[in-house]
Amino acid sequence: MWRSRRRTLITISSIFFAVIFAIFMRVIVVGIFDKMITDTVSMSCGYIQIHQKGYWASKAIDSSFEESSKLAEILSHEKEITIWAPRLETFTLASSGEHTKGIMIIGTDPEKENSISHLSQKLIKGNYFTGNEKDIILSEELAEYLKLNVNDTVILLGQGYQGNMAAGKYPVKGIVRLAIPEMNKSMAWLPIKFSREFLSTDARYTSLSLLMNDRNHLDAVKKSIEKQTAGSGYEVMTWKEMLPELDQMFEAKMGQNVIMSGVLYLVIAFGIFGTILMMLNERMHEFGILIAIGMKKGILSQIVVMEMVLMTIVGTVMGIIVSYPLVLYFYFHPVKMGGTWGAAAVKFNFDPVIRPSIDISNFLLQGYIVMGIAILLSLYSIYKIHKIRSVEAINS
Repeated sequence: MWRSRRRTLITISSIFFAVIFAIFMRVIVVGIFDKMITDTVSMSCGYIQIHQKGYWASKAIDSSFEESSKLAEILSHEKEITIWAPRLETFTLASSGEHTKGIMIIGTDPEKENSISHLSQKLIKGNYFTGNEKDIILSEELAEYLKLNVNDTVILLGQGYQGNMAAGKYPVKGIVRLAIPEMNKSMAWLPIKFSREFLSTDARYTSLSLLMNDRNHLDAVKKSIEKQTAGSGYEVMTWKEMLPELDQMFEAKMGQNVIMSGVLYLVIAFGIFGTILMMLNERMHEFGILIAIGMKKGILSQIVVMEMVLMTIVGTVMGIIVSYPLVLYFYFHPVKMGGTWGAAAVKFNFDPVIRPSIDISNFLLQGYIVMGIAILLSLYSIYKIHKIRSVEAINS
């Protein structure tokens, strides 16, 4: 291999860059939709949500359920659940001066809610809840529509539990900017204590929203909770069931990515195959002499394939090692999409930011695929060597 270092380096380089291109294509697509899913579920339903049977269809405050210490204990023992937060959600009218708009109010535990949706990090004005203040936090475009700023007062009007009148006025504690444009127009948060007063519910929730370590364990965690809460009147749903349009969009885009990846793999295959042909043609004279002095073609083929496998492994490993810090940089310094792409992203209701995925499985998967392509193509050398005529090869 090192007798012709230039040839070896060219072969390794072709595989090295192929791995990097394949990894970047994968992590960018997966990263965009991972962020979109995370932003959406953390601000709305969670990866898994527990609510009263029938609540998801009606979204009525009358379908709320009583606070349960038994349910809290069950959730605390589920290892895959990182955090859960109680929520008391309803739709109501928000009014300020001559401006009125229908909004979603989320009453929640401020500390737990911040662990799930990271609201404090999204503040652009004011402060996050610090205690039991009778304050409200508004989304940015909602505050702009109502012409409200920090310390201004918003009036809420709606229907509470079991037909009670819900009315109240609340000082604006802070204003947050949300990644999902539609949510940024119509969401507000109250501490759970004051949302219960507003809706006359006492110790009740409309749902419990759960976040997880690994989304791949969604179904297993759902079944575990259903088994432990059987007969209690609860309904357990995953984000895929609650937001099927988001799941379908994700699956469709990943399907498109498979097609685009197939085109990329085809280009990579031609590049690697061209390198293999160059290597074989350069060594025809050498192969002819080896065969002429008695080396069996089968042994020669094994040596050439082994060389290619070793170069493939080196190129693949180097590609993964070099690409990871590059991807990590763009993960912490995401690219903001502008122009037509940015406008299209907002139109489809997600934050126009490209933050690649750093899930190591994406790196290994692309490395395995490119390695497999290279090793498969290297088998061509077996056919080529068995067709060699030593006299013609020596004179080539």
